[in-house]
Amino acid sequence: MAEKKVTKNSKPIPCKIILVGDSGVGKTSIINRYLDHYKENITSTLTASYSSKLTVISDYKINFQLWDTAGQEQYRSMNSLFYKDAHICLMVYDITKENTFKNIKNYWYESVSNNGLEGVIFGVAGNKNDLYMEESVDKNEVSNFCKEINAVFKLTSAKENFSIGDLFNELGERFLNSNFMLEIGEEYFKRNNSNNSFTIQKDMHTNDKNKKKKCC
Repeated sequence: MAEKKVTKNSKPIPCKIILVGDSGVGKTSIINRYLDHYKENITSTLTASYSSKLTVISDYKINFQLWDTAGQEQYRSMNSLFYKDAHICLMVYDITKENTFKNIKNYWYESVSNNGLEGVIFGVAGNKNDLYMEESVDKNEVSNFCKEINAVFKLTSAKENFSIGDLFNELGERFLNSNFMLEIGEEYFKRNNSNNSFTIQKDMHTNDKNKKKKCC
């Protein structure tokens, strides 16, 4: 495996994250909770909205650039514009609505894979876990799907702030160990003799399915 060492940074590393999924699954609520702006009874996102958060993961500063995309069918054709340079895609479903997970498998995953960057990092959030008594999605099916596409999987609750921070931290770890860091490293870091070095292993988290060439 090829590897490259970069030193701990003073300048934040940019990392674009898009959230996709059907309308009403809680994409906006997950972002708001992560930003400590959570509130109930929010309106559906039209087209897309942008926010950011500076965080530290494994002693590296990362600027998460968060894009909340529309889930309504009439706006989906515009979403591909936001896929192009995303490093991470978080796919969200509602654990009480089976069709929202089916749409991740049958639409959202393929849409991002076909229109996004090669090697995009996937995450899956089964949101509204506070309604676990009404759960209608088979967790084993979700787990198997996530293993197949090499995605991070967490059950979350934006309402109760359950696993939201853990989810973004794990996605950030994947990003730090991805090929994207090989590309970003030259621009944001300089080699030195510091003992605080970080080894990035090429292809550590690259999904074979995402190694196909993009066209057009």
